[in-house]
Parts: sequence; C-alpha cells; structure tokens
Amino acid sequence: MVFKTAHVTSKLLAFFILLISTSVMCQTKDDDLLKLWRNSEAQDSSRAIAFNKFISNNYVDSKTDSAYILVNTLIRFTKDKNIPHQHADALTTLGNILKTLGDYPKAAEYYKEGLKIYKKTKNKKGEATALNNIGSMYKLSWDLDEALKFYQESKEISTTINDTLAIATSLMNIGNIYNVRYKADIALDYYNESLNLLEAVKNKKTKAIILLNIGHSYTIKKENDLAMQSIKEGIRIGKSINNDNIQANGYNVLAANYFKRKKYDELIENAHNALIHAENISSRSELMTGHYFLFEGYTGKKDYERGLFHYQKTKEYGDSNQEVRTVKELQKLEIENYRVKDSLLNLEKNLKLSLAHEKEIQQKNSEKVNLAIGWAGSIAATSLFAFLIFKNTKRKQLKAEKERQEQIEEKEKILKDLELTTIDAMLTGQEKERERLAADLHDSVGATLSAAKLQFEYLIKHQNELKTSEDLIKKTSTLLEDAYVEVRSMAHLKNSGVMAKNGLLPAVQKLSNNASGINGLTIEVQNYGLEQRLNNPLEIIIFRIIQELITNIIKHANATKGLIYLTNHDDTFNIMVEDNGKGFDSKRVRKLNSGMGISSIDKRIAHLDGKFTIESEKSKGTTIIIDIPL
Repeated sequence: MVFKTAHVTSKLLAFFILLISTSVMCQTKDDDLLKLWRNSEAQDSSRAIAFNKFISNNYVDSKTDSAYILVNTLIRFTKDKNIPHQHADALTTLGNILKTLGDYPKAAEYYKEGLKIYKKTKNKKGEATALNNIGSMYKLSWDLDEALKFYQESKEISTTINDTLAIATSLMNIGNIYNVRYKADIALDYYNESLNLLEAVKNKKTKAIILLNIGHSYTIKKENDLAMQSIKEGIRIGKSINNDNIQANGYNVLAANYFKRKKYDELIENAHNALIHAENISSRSELMTGHYFLFEGYTGKKDYERGLFHYQKTKEYGDSNQEVRTVKELQKLEIENYRVKDSLLNLEKNLKLSLAHEKEIQQKNSEKVNLAIGWAGSIAATSLFAFLIFKNTKRKQLKAEKERQEQIEEKEKILKDLELTTIDAMLTGQEKERERLAADLHDSVGATLSAAKLQFEYLIKHQNELKTSEDLIKKTSTLLEDAYVEVRSMAHLKNSGVMAKNGLLPAVQKLSNNASGINGLTIEVQNYGLEQRLNNPLEIIIFRIIQELITNIIKHANATKGLIYLTNHDDTFNIMVEDNGKGFDSKRVRKLNSGMGISSIDKRIAHLDGKFTIESEKSKGTTIIIDIPL
C-alpha cells in the first residue's frame, strides 16, 4: 500500500484531532500509553508494547487507514531496536489491519512472518495467536479442514500456558467452522463454552463477536427470536466500545436474518447501517456483504434498477484473484512438502535407471553361467577337482542371482509405492480445485445469471419504453458476456475427486458426516472386508456413485435416516444404500432418471460390468443395490 505525502499528513492530522476528542477516562489511559511510547529513556520493549496497545485500542477497528500508518512506524522501531517479541506483535497487528482492509495475501504474509519469530523465540502466547490468524486465512480461502487444524493446534498451545482469552478465541473459531458447514448445534456448543471462559477475563470485543456468531447459528436453526436477541446484544456491545468492525458485521448478520425471512424493508435498513460502519474502516469484506444484501433486498422488492447498482458494487468489492493470491501465500508454509516430493521424483528416476542396469547385469551373468557350464562339462571328464570348483562357483552364482532378483523386486515395489504417493498428491490437489470451483460457480456465475434474469423480467415489464429497453438490452448483454467469460475461465480448472490419501472408506465416512445434519438427516456407514484398499481409479468411481446417491437422498427423499453398506466379497464389491424417505414408483424410474442422476450412475456401473438394482415404494423408502466385479 502506497501513501503520498499529503495523504500521510492528513492522516496524522486526523490522528491528533481524534486524540483530543477522546473522553476523559480513555484520554488518561491513552495519554499514559502515549507518554510511555514517547519516553526515550524507558525500555524499548515497554515503549513498543505501549504503542501497540494504543494503536489497537483506538484505531484498528475504527480508523484503519490511520492504524496502518502508525503500525508501520512501530515495525521500523522494533526492527531497529532488535526486540523480536514486540516486532512479531507489530507484524500481527499489521496483519489484522490488512485483513480488515481486504488485502488477504499481505495479511497472510505478515501472520506467517510473525509465527516464525514467535517459534524462534519460543513465545507460546504469540504462537497461539499467529496460528489462529493463519487459520482464519485458510477459512477465507474455503480450506476448512486446514483452518480447523490451525485452530485446534492454537487451542492446545493456549491450554498448556493457561491463556483463557486465547482458549476462548480458538473455541469461537472452531465454532465458526461448524457454522459455515451449517452444523449449528455443534457450533453453539463451542460458542457457549467460549462465553463461559470469557466471564473470567471480561473481554467485551471477543464477547460481542461470539454473540453475533451465536445469532447466525440461531438464524440457521430458524429460531429467529433467539437470533435477534443475540445479534442486537452483540451490536450494542460493539457500539459501547466504538468498534465499527463489530457493528458492520452485526448489521450484516441482521440483514442475513431478515433475508432468510424475506423481510426486505428491514433487510435494506440494516444493510445500509452495515455500509456506514464498513466505510469508516474501509472493510472490503463487509462492504461487499452489505451491497450483496442490498442487491437481494431491492430485487426482492422488484426495484431492479437499485438492485443492479448494488450488484455491480458487490462485484467491485469482490476480488476473485484475492483468494488465489492468499492461497499462494499459505502454500509457502508447505514448501518443505514440495521439496520432499521433488526428492521422491528424483529417487524414482534413479531407481528406474538402477533397475535397468541390474537387469542388464543379470542378463550378462546368465550368459556367463551358460558358458561356465559348457567349460565345466569338458573339464569334468579329466578332473574331479575342476568339477567341484565348478559346482561351488555355480552355487555362489545362483545365490547372487537370487539376491539380485530380490533387490529388483524390492525396487519395483518402491516404484509402485512412489507412483501411488504421486497419484494421492495429485488427487488431493484436484479435490481442492473442485471445492474452489463450486464456490466460484455459486458466488460469481450464480449471482451474474440472477442479475441477468432480473433484467429480462424488467425488460418484459417495460418493453414499450424504447429508451429503457435499449439500455436494459445493453446491460443484459454485458451480464451474459460476464457470465460467459467466468464460465470459460473456470472450465480450465481440473475436476477430479475423492481424496485418495486414506482410501475409499474414510472418504465415504467423511462424506456421510458432512451430509448428516442437513434437513435433520443422519447417515451411517457400515463396512465389511475393507481391510485392504481397492485400486485408486475404482475407488474414485465408487466414491462418485455414493456421492450421487447421497445427493439424491438430500434433494428428493425427505428422509431422516440413511444407511450405507460397503462389502468386499473378494471377487465382488457390493454397495447398498438405504433411506427411510418418501420413496417413488421404481417402475417409472427410467423416465425420472435424468432428473435424479440415476442415468450417470447406471452408465458408470455398466462400464464396470456391474449390476444395478433399485427397490422403492411410495412412503416406504428406497434401497439401491450395486454389485461390481473385482
């Protein structure tokens, strides 16, 4: 971020004006911090701590641009004075500011730099904070499993040092993961545990954030009275501590609740309030969210012109490249894994060369053995001693040949394992690409096509107004062009599937766990004879079939319980999927298959020479039986 001299001067002027206008009690505390910072005779570490607190208390969540200027001064000071703990703290504060401003790649970079210093200096409190912050970057990039790992590691470290506030923060962040996955009951357990811990430390900011998250959980559960009570209390606390970030987020959470209930007037009012506070701190994420809800609110009220304006604003603040840059920054944490992978590939190459050389030596030795046998036959007629020498030589050569053959087989096994490891790494990457592509389709192309649809509806309604029609046709054409470009760019993403690292059974269990809880559905997995893995391509096909069947249960069955049986009979692999849903007329299934994904399942099974059976009756559930030869 670059600031011109005049801009910096104006920000510093704003800093002093704000300082003068602070209330008497806060003024006293802030004056003490500022005096300590300016006292050149005080310890450098104490000065840095005081100035960091001053910035965090007064600017990070209210005047973010000013905070950016001040914290860079602190970073230079801590670096010049060689005080690593306080330098890492300043980097963390800068990361928090950049996260608010929407510069996620830079925020991730400073969080990582701070984490390295904390680990080097064995600062456990700082390390726990950094892990939480890096976890939040993974969450913003939709890598929820990786985010959860960082949150849990932070919680473990915080527990060892009895840092109550850090433990409460980690519990809140873990709850956020379950909220995103629409597992509101689990999320509420974590939030309530976090709130109980906060009673001992009286941290208003964290309490307000947790209350907003609890409100979102109750919105998911459609318990709107509890949701409104929690959200409004969170906003009230945010207002009492003059925290624009909390207030912007709170009004957006309120807007989300009203959107779920289609109360568009209330939605619009709260989204506008969110924008006021988001603009105070230049928060790109909250600005984008506020404009998105205004787009939904105005289109819900058939005010297409305003809806289109806020749709364009949503796109303006949403940066699709931002997530890519953030992921790249986070991937630098895993550089050692890539180095290991490179070394494996080199080892594979060397083993192949060695294997070819061994086979050549084996062939030459075989020729030598044949020659030796011929010579021994002629000498045996004249010398028993020579025969005994030959026999001993042959025995040694056979032993050496057997040892070489064993070495060759061992190396072939290593090559096969390396090949499987490479495939596992590739499939893991492809799975993440699929998740990111799905999110992009929902957030980008879906919204674009929705706006285009609204344009057409408005065009039909005002088709007699020539000038209006021409403008709308141009705008609609632009929207369709945007959608085309977005879909075309996404078409280059790879689209593979199951995480092959742990095999079919863990992948199916994870899938069923994620699906459980949706619309009150519970899915169990039973397995028999799956101690050994199948080959990777077959595991992927089977996983995709089960994925499609679970999707059908969620979308069509209205079921509360599902069972998946996986059985390996050595020569046949059996899959049976049952649900207690509404069922259907199985005699008409071929007419319905295009809408239920059954056609694609049928083709996959036919390709494997398998057998596909459907048993279903109305109001009695459905059973799918699949047999695949091995």
